[in-house]
Amino acid sequence: MPRQPDTRDRARHEFARLLTERGYLGVSLDEIAKVVDVKKASLYHHFPGGKPALFMEVAHRYVEETAAVLHEALRTEGGLREKLLAVAGTYARGTYDSALGDQIYYATRHLDEERRTEISRAYVRALIEPVTELMAGAVGSGELREAEPGFLAMAFMELAGTLQPMPGELATPPQERPAPSPADRRVREVVDLFLHGAAPDGPAA
Repeated sequence: MPRQPDTRDRARHEFARLLTERGYLGVSLDEIAKVVDVKKASLYHHFPGGKPALFMEVAHRYVEETAAVLHEALRTEGGLREKLLAVAGTYARGTYDSALGDQIYYATRHLDEERRTEISRAYVRALIEPVTELMAGAVGSGELREAEPGFLAMAFMELAGTLQPMPGELATPPQERPAPSPADRRVREVVDLFLHGAAPDGPAA
């Protein structure tokens, strides 16, 4: 492979790995250069803005890859329930690198306002607005009750986030964790909870 794209890709990969493990302040360009086996000056050649510039590439790549999965799920044939099942299923399969996503979110506090705004807008445009549009359409068609679509989108995504596989490094020993129910069943339960609520059937008290 040509050295330039190889170096750039490896630097981005290692930065993402260390960012996930240590957070933004725990990553240094000196260490990235050592792991990638290039001089630090070479990193500045590829990323003239230094560490913030490398972070921005990692963050944008994360948003793009996550958005591709989300958009594919939203193209599922059928109505609202079928699309929600598809989106919730991406969470249950562990498709999203939630640990990296969390660290990208936390890292924005260490960026200047321009970069922070750029990442925030990219995230909202690619990952929040498509779900918000789905909810707006469902409200308009009467599939959902009258409510602010943005609120409905965030509520559903937070609920779907509970489907993500439990991280292996959690303190609870594996043998002491409750046995997970089948993923397909949990996906259906989450979608039905969002659509119908947790109250029993019948008139409200």
